[in-house]
Amino acid sequence: MDLLHSILPPVFVTVSAVYLGLASYVSRSSPQSVIGIFLFLIGILIAGTSLRYGTADPQLYGIGRTLSLAAAGFIPVAFYSVYRQYTGGPPGAMVVALLSVIPVMTTVLAATNALHNMIWDTVITAGGLRFTNLNEHFWFSRIHGPFTYGLFAYSIIALTARMSSIAPAHRRTIKILIICATLPFMISVANNFLGLGPPDFPFLSTSLTILLPVFAHASVSLRVYDFSPVAYQTLFDHVRDPIVVLDNDQCVICANRKATEMLKKGENELLGCKLWEDVPRARAVLEQSGDLDMTQTLELDTNTTYEVSVAPLLDAKGKRQGTVVVCRDVTERRKALRQLADSEHLIRTLIETSSNGILRFALDASGEEGTFRCVFANKAAETHLSTDGESLVGTRLDELTQIEPQKLQQHFLDERKAGSPVSFETSAVGTEPDSWLRIVGEPVGQDFSVTLIDITQRKQNENKMLADALRDPLTGVLNRRGFEKEAVSCIRATSQGAVLYLDLNQFKAINDRFGHQAGDALLKAFGHRLEFCLRPEDVLGRLGGDEFSIVLPGVSVEDANHIASRLVKTASEAYIIQGEEIHCAASVGIALMPQHGEELWHLISVADAAMYDAKNHTEDEAANDRAAFVAAATAEERF
Repeated sequence: MDLLHSILPPVFVTVSAVYLGLASYVSRSSPQSVIGIFLFLIGILIAGTSLRYGTADPQLYGIGRTLSLAAAGFIPVAFYSVYRQYTGGPPGAMVVALLSVIPVMTTVLAATNALHNMIWDTVITAGGLRFTNLNEHFWFSRIHGPFTYGLFAYSIIALTARMSSIAPAHRRTIKILIICATLPFMISVANNFLGLGPPDFPFLSTSLTILLPVFAHASVSLRVYDFSPVAYQTLFDHVRDPIVVLDNDQCVICANRKATEMLKKGENELLGCKLWEDVPRARAVLEQSGDLDMTQTLELDTNTTYEVSVAPLLDAKGKRQGTVVVCRDVTERRKALRQLADSEHLIRTLIETSSNGILRFALDASGEEGTFRCVFANKAAETHLSTDGESLVGTRLDELTQIEPQKLQQHFLDERKAGSPVSFETSAVGTEPDSWLRIVGEPVGQDFSVTLIDITQRKQNENKMLADALRDPLTGVLNRRGFEKEAVSCIRATSQGAVLYLDLNQFKAINDRFGHQAGDALLKAFGHRLEFCLRPEDVLGRLGGDEFSIVLPGVSVEDANHIASRLVKTASEAYIIQGEEIHCAASVGIALMPQHGEELWHLISVADAAMYDAKNHTEDEAANDRAAFVAAATAEERF
């Protein structure tokens, strides 16, 4: 036993460091994944075990036991979040907060155990000090233990039960995660509740130490944190159209029931295989799709015609994760179109009344080689291209600059590409500033047609969504993400300037006294006052709570001092909120470029420190290092 007491603690320290390193790696690779938090808690649990195992020092034991209990309490909450993230979206903040109540209370009780001995007790025996088992105390045996083990068991069972809703290509990774979580759980239950093994031996930490290579493999090689769940049964099997999802190597990772019927193969036979290897035209569509949506009609067999739509599968950050292929049986529709082809008048009517612009181009046989001229254009095309009533027929393709003619010429003059369609989006130069068109060129015999689809509304919606994502919904100024994006660009474009960090001194007291609505109104008014005092080139953002930051490009020390003084003075004027006159002064700190650095968050940190130092230092103390405290000293003079 003495040998274990000397060997296991350093082993646990090493393993804990590796787990914390894995947690850091996963968090940097996928900040939105809970796996990083799960690994971090495992590292803390093992670190606590390394401190308490084999020690007779009550203080060291208390620190180690507190770390282990805190981590063990939050690990089931983290694993529950992992289960929810993989099967139906992460849990809400309120759910996580409620689940965290008992772990937080356990952590507090463990940290203060010396005052009440509710978690463990110290017993003096003939062999020296001994620490009682957790099971001997009410809190662990009746509250903490049932909650944590119950929540962990529920999460494991629920994730296992939902396995059928996960795409088959991802099931192996999830199974490994379940096994890695189940084995230590069962060992801990057997030790703590069934009395198997010495009660003071760290079976849980030992099992997690043994499983370290498996966790490392799942995190680094299998990239379990990159898993993007697909509700396979619900999303795919109940859709009438065949749907196939491909990875970035264009290998099948899942297919719905209709797709297996269309391809005449079982899903297990399709997994990992290339789609349509024996159908060159279909393969060409997949290879040409790129990052744009593409739709083309193909005869995949002699009796059936499909409209094949290919679109990139993107994650929340816009990174391509694969390709979605949707096939719609249009056999009957194609037959109807062949019948309609007999009536030229009807077809022309449909084209002329289409909201999409349609043009047809042919090689100019009598003119310059490689020149295309328009031989047909409907009314919608003339409207899209703003011809003011003039006919487009006879116009050279290279004269229609609104549709990027060089792309169409290069494609349809290339013998290798001329038989395939081309699609791209462009801003319609010469029309309204915000007008956008999607250009779809398709071969028609020796000629080709061009369809103009107005996507202005979609682009406006996308731009609005992007702008909203970078703006603070309360104050209207840039949020943390938007501020970082614009501030970094602004700093890189200037050789000198300043970064200001501001907060409201009495905001919490006002928020508590008048309520959150008044607090929100105060923040909104404060943000408007800051905007009013700044130049168009200055960058203002709300970092969170009542904390704001400003980048002032191209200003001197004196200019920064003057602007900071004006901001503090303006912020100190009374606010009229809900009929009440409220006074709430602001504090400010300044970091100068390049004196204090050239990286945004370092400059913000310097400005933050200057602000808090100024709150706690007299003017005489601040004067000893004027460069670091200039803005904060100015702010103090204005209070």
